[in-house]
Amino acid sequence: MERVSPDRLHGWLSSDRPPYVLDVRDRTERAIASLPGDHWIVAEEVPDRIQRIPRQGSVVVYDHRDGIAERIAELLVLRGHPEVGVLVGGIDAYAREVDPTIPRYTVPIANGPVVQQFPNPSTGCLSYLLSDPSTDDAVVVDPGLDIRPYLAELHRRKLTLRAIVETHTHADHLSGHAALHERSDAPIWVSRRSRAEYPHRPLSEGIGLAFGRSELTVLETPGHTLDHLSLRFGRAVLTGDTLLPGSCGRTDLGDGDAGLLWESLTDKLLRLPEATEVLPAHYGPLHGLPPPPRYSSTIGFERRSNEALLQPDRVAFLRYMTEGWPSKPAGADAIVRENLVR
Repeated sequence: MERVSPDRLHGWLSSDRPPYVLDVRDRTERAIASLPGDHWIVAEEVPDRIQRIPRQGSVVVYDHRDGIAERIAELLVLRGHPEVGVLVGGIDAYAREVDPTIPRYTVPIANGPVVQQFPNPSTGCLSYLLSDPSTDDAVVVDPGLDIRPYLAELHRRKLTLRAIVETHTHADHLSGHAALHERSDAPIWVSRRSRAEYPHRPLSEGIGLAFGRSELTVLETPGHTLDHLSLRFGRAVLTGDTLLPGSCGRTDLGDGDAGLLWESLTDKLLRLPEATEVLPAHYGPLHGLPPPPRYSSTIGFERRSNEALLQPDRVAFLRYMTEGWPSKPAGADAIVRENLVR
């Protein structure tokens, strides 16, 4: 039995001889997400339907995190299938490391919201749709200007949008919060420090924003901008542009402040458990760093490897935030003004 990494499976699926990919999760999990071109047999039914699985070529079995898949793969080997593999980390790892457009969710599903990332390669921005699987209520965080992907997903999964949240006033892209509000009537939530002129509701430290049985808990994390928020749920945190894979948000756009950013990182985010998953609003090269291998991380991994967090003290961090950064993008101030009035 072979252990197949998400990267390898991703490339293998587009080859001339792709494997037979077998999903062994239950119906509820499969309704949320699946891999392209796969086949589905619930784990309990595999022994009775094993004749449907081809013996020629390779078979790769997957589930949510890979525990059940290993047992099914062992069964296939015992029944004489010559080339059997297991997707390491399951569809959850595949979504985190290879394809962030695949919806993600925690185990058990009832204890956490479904998380779907929407990457924009042209800007390096990430937005999120979170939904409560027990009630089908949803929240969109940091929507881009093109709201069609969110509307399509809300319609496909029959979700009701309850809130639109901005982690901060963006300087690198126009937001879609106004258009999304117009189409859904969901309120727009922003920091109490925001200078937004459009209708909105304020968020401050410790407030819980509920959707269904799930909840986002607000952490005020100013620095990248004065109005910056991070949002905790379960074992994850949406960090906006405060903490990014390999670095942090720059402070020379809008009303940023490097001293406040240092405090937000050290006094707020780095006090979270090391296993807390970091879901940022931006990715890509900064300070000469290569793009990250995936669009999420953990507090522990960033603590040990993040260039910004490895600065030895506040003085070194403030120096880091003022040296070597790319020039301020043209049009940043105009984008900020636009995002505050509409």
